[in-house]
Amino acid sequence: MAQARTSAGFTLIELMIALAILAITSAIATSSYRNYLRRGHRSEAVQALLAAAVEQEKFHLANGRYGNRLDAVAGEDPPGLPVASRTTGGHYALAVATATAAEYRMVASAAGPGTDPECSSLSIDESGRRAAADGGGADSTARCWQ
Repeated sequence: MAQARTSAGFTLIELMIALAILAITSAIATSSYRNYLRRGHRSEAVQALLAAAVEQEKFHLANGRYGNRLDAVAGEDPPGLPVASRTTGGHYALAVATATAAEYRMVASAAGPGTDPECSSLSIDESGRRAAADGGGADSTARCWQ
């Protein structure tokens, strides 16, 4: 009698199922990782704005007005804020939108297309009011300033 031959290895169906599972898992992991990175960049922008707000208050105490420019070095004339105009990772650009003797507003804008569609613009003013807008201009303060 002829004996049945056993084969070692995978069938094409088993291989296709394994690849489909791998593809689905990779898609989920990539999306989660991208969101994690965006939240990290957003936290960097929030931290930079809060640090800039502290520097604005120091500047106001020393000069009687709020500073209207960033990236200043000590001893420069006219004086400015010793705050970088970009976040550490370079994903947000900081700017002074308004600066007078009585008020200021600092803005962090996403630098580059698609960096953070939910929080493309964050801002803080002299009274600590925080605001944020998404790419379409809709209010997203609750999501962005967590």
